[in-house]
Amino acid sequence: MAQAPSERGTRMLDSLPAIYRTQDTSGHLKLLLGAFEEVLFGNDDETGTPPGIEQQIEAIPSFFSPLGDRYTGRSGLAKTPDRFLPWLATWVAFTPHALFTPEQLRVIISGISPMYARRGTRAYLEQLLKLCFPEILDVNIDDDPVQGFIIGQAKIGEDTLFGNERPFWFRTTVDVSRKGGAGTDAESLAEFEPKVRAIIDFAKPAHTAYELRLAFSARESSERYTV
Repeated sequence: MAQAPSERGTRMLDSLPAIYRTQDTSGHLKLLLGAFEEVLFGNDDETGTPPGIEQQIEAIPSFFSPLGDRYTGRSGLAKTPDRFLPWLATWVAFTPHALFTPEQLRVIISGISPMYARRGTRAYLEQLLKLCFPEILDVNIDDDPVQGFIIGQAKIGEDTLFGNERPFWFRTTVDVSRKGGAGTDAESLAEFEPKVRAIIDFAKPAHTAYELRLAFSARESSERYTV
């Protein structure tokens, strides 16, 4: 219910000892306390007054809840406002946040925290790629070193190279569903591949190099992340 101007200050005045309440015959004390009430508690009228400190404190939990009720299980909890999502992404050390829409970013932020302890590992990269891109069906990371030239077994250009071996190198093969929207034409592929590379660059150990292979399939991913 909207608070009438004549009632402002009542909440704080009623909390004072009786001697102050009864002596305020002019209403000046109540008027003064009304200004403090507006700052501390806000009001529920339609004057466009900014929310009070109390209301802003109550909103703090939602800043850390990208999916709202679904993420925390707390009934009535609002989602993180879109403008706070990049800030929240930095809290979970996800620097490529600018590549994703707010709805995509909500899913990534909510799912990346439990994976933090595995950063720099194969499992982390595989899971992060699938979290960021629901259209990815499978990720295969080959980090086995080149075995050298073995007569009768070596395949030049596939598993054997002439020259120096490539240390700290791995190959990432990503199987992508065309039904997810990626790779359906040259334009979407041109947009999709740089995003995948950005995530790999973010997740891989800094001293490593890699080769990326994208394979597109007509199958549809059975694992979907929705907001």
